[in-house]
Amino acid sequence: MPINPDACPGPCNHRARQAWNTYDTAQTQHTADMAAWLDIPGDDRPARPAPPQPPTTPVTPGAPVWDHRCARVIREALAELDDTAAILAASIDGHRGAAMAGPNGVKPVDHKTIVESLDELFGDLVEVEDQWRQARGYRPRPRRARGAHARAACVSWLLDQLDDLLLHPGSVEFGLSVLRWQRRLRAMAKVDPASRRSPIACPRCRERQVSRREDGYFECVCGRLLTQGEHDREYARQADEHEQQEARAS
Repeated sequence: MPINPDACPGPCNHRARQAWNTYDTAQTQHTADMAAWLDIPGDDRPARPAPPQPPTTPVTPGAPVWDHRCARVIREALAELDDTAAILAASIDGHRGAAMAGPNGVKPVDHKTIVESLDELFGDLVEVEDQWRQARGYRPRPRRARGAHARAACVSWLLDQLDDLLLHPGSVEFGLSVLRWQRRLRAMAKVDPASRRSPIACPRCRERQVSRREDGYFECVCGRLLTQGEHDREYARQADEHEQQEARAS
């Protein structure tokens, strides 16, 4: 049994998809166990194999396709693609050779792989731009030589269209592709994502070890999860407490 077809296809439902995949595997195993159980003579049969229970993991619906948090994650990832691609391209020219180098100055990713990957990225981006222009009846994409300028122009155009684009049912593969490209380029460039640490103290353990995850949730090392709204309310509450303490101290 698949996850709800109206569910957001993004990271917010990662746990739900995992739960349903585990359930499907358990269902297949239960079918095999039942067949083996039925083959045993009646007097010798052990207890009937218990069927697996369907997952109870909450499923976030799309709005209408993507949850608003996943839409924000995709926007951030798309905006980041050009920056990370520029870092990789600069490494070919030697501008970041030392920073990109591995042990003993050996680069972890060869230039040919970088060139081919950036060319593939550009091809994927302009394919989506061309399809969206055609779907919306816009003028064809201006023809530009492949390179940093053309890639930046394409990313900027897609960002400008992104709100409407992500409302389209056909945007699922595009959104997931953007997230895959983000992970791929980060790995190639050895770029750490921008700090996701939150300044708030965890409402459960009171430690300041809360960080934003890829799916938009905030998680403390103690395991406490916060939605964006819960995080923002906690931030405001703690900020008010801090101001009150400062006022009393003065």
